[in-house]
Amino acid sequence: MTDAGRPETAVPADAEPVVCPYCGFELPDETQYRLHSGLEHYGSLTDDEREQFKQTYTDEETTLNRFRIIALGGLVALYFGFLVVYAVLAV
Repeated sequence: MTDAGRPETAVPADAEPVVCPYCGFELPDETQYRLHSGLEHYGSLTDDEREQFKQTYTDEETTLNRFRIIALGGLVALYFGFLVVYAVLAV
């Protein structure tokens, strides 16, 4: 955490950070900026910015849910793989 209580972010050296106009927080891209502004400054946003935040949040949630399902499937496959190996070697 930084001294202002905000988490540290890493902006690639060749990229220009997106700076929040409300608090000056630097973010690596526009998507992260929309999520930050919606979560931290929702009351100050225009209706259009709120819609952009909602859409970005929904897209992010969909992506995370897909990742969770794939990760769970991988863990289940790994578990049953070890179970089959154990069954074969134990006999």
